[in-house]
Amino acid sequence: MEPALESAKWDEARLRQAEAAAQAHLVGAVVSSWNNFQVTGRTVISHADGCRVWDVAGRERIDWVMGWGSLILGHRPAAIHDAVMEAMRFGLGYMYESPRTGMLARRMAELVPCAERMRLANSGTEATLHAVRIARAVTGRRLILKFEGHFHGLNDYLLFGVDGAKLLGEINDDGLIDPVPGSAGLPVDALAPLLLIAPFNDLDVLERAFAKYGHDIAAVIMEPVALNVGCIAPEPGYLQAVRSMASQAGSLLIFDEILTGFRLGGGGAQGKFGVVPDLACFGKAMGCGIPVAAVCGKAAYMDALSPVGSVEMAGTNTGRQLAVSGALAALDAMESSGAWHRLAVANDRVVAACRALLQRHGVPAYVEGFGGRIGVHIGSEQRPRNFREVVARWNRDYHVSLYRKLHDTLGLFGFLLPLGPCPEPITLSAVHSDQDIDTTLDRFETALRATPYQTARMP
Repeated sequence: MEPALESAKWDEARLRQAEAAAQAHLVGAVVSSWNNFQVTGRTVISHADGCRVWDVAGRERIDWVMGWGSLILGHRPAAIHDAVMEAMRFGLGYMYESPRTGMLARRMAELVPCAERMRLANSGTEATLHAVRIARAVTGRRLILKFEGHFHGLNDYLLFGVDGAKLLGEINDDGLIDPVPGSAGLPVDALAPLLLIAPFNDLDVLERAFAKYGHDIAAVIMEPVALNVGCIAPEPGYLQAVRSMASQAGSLLIFDEILTGFRLGGGGAQGKFGVVPDLACFGKAMGCGIPVAAVCGKAAYMDALSPVGSVEMAGTNTGRQLAVSGALAALDAMESSGAWHRLAVANDRVVAACRALLQRHGVPAYVEGFGGRIGVHIGSEQRPRNFREVVARWNRDYHVSLYRKLHDTLGLFGFLLPLGPCPEPITLSAVHSDQDIDTTLDRFETALRATPYQTARMP
């Protein structure tokens, strides 16, 4: 592979033209709203390599967003490059069946406990949408139970009570939470009655929900570790209890493993915790930068899909050989390179170091990480059990002041990135070296020294 230098050759005239075009023709000058960071806005990147990005002014930064968790092997991994080049030779664009599609399905079945069958998609949003459709078809029921703060993509059916919602829903007498839409444009009156929203890690509320609505709950969908709201682990025995309640009610259990998948080892959260869902959704690290996702699950439920059953799940871009070859290469490279072990070791090191630094500088915080997604919850040393506790305890003003210093002057991209009502996790990759981590921790301490802790202002 050649060095990532070609895109760095933009001269000033071309850069001005590109910026004018973006301002004139892109909504908000971004291709994705997530690229407009809430505090610091957009950063235009000219090129990226390993765990580093370079902006158009030539500033080098260590990347701690890493494709929103997808780039476990870093920017420009050799294995993905080789797979793309191979696909160019045999036809990267066709989406018909090939020997590689069967091999990918078998690879997923070898790694993921529930993956007796697989169907590809293009994004996590697609995968969760189709998983819910399968559950409703299989059970003949309407309701989906999800957890407050858990994010399952931007499909309308699940875009309520999410991590980016500007308001928290009212808590009802039974402990369930009113569905608050996560975007304008949702037909709330039509869709909200199809959802039950519960607090994470609260079995009493879950038991009451199943007692009252269990006959009509098609599925429970959840992030087995809540990695979109910092990092919230399930209480001991919680996933096992959810599994049991869903089974007793005849409801399907869906794990959204878009983030936990291939971060917590090859088997994802279901492998780590020993709880096997009926269906699971994968994306992000499944392709390590290649746009690919999947719904996997037990044959009895997956066979509801056409052409065996009558549930439709297909698309023009589904299963293009670029995605299939890329996913195969990503899975093999993560396993053969020791990426999962590297992530686990680096995760524990960064968690311990961040805890020590924050404590040394008198900053109350709880730090926890899984598979290199590390939540730094500044404002309280108590472990948050659910999204509402994250929101209530977070000292956003101080968090933002730290982030600005790290982003603006210390060359860390996305480290301690603040989002709406909760912090984005720090995201490790397998290519963050010990030196990268040392450099980052030194800069973090520099920011802490320069930013004495201030308690949160009362609203």
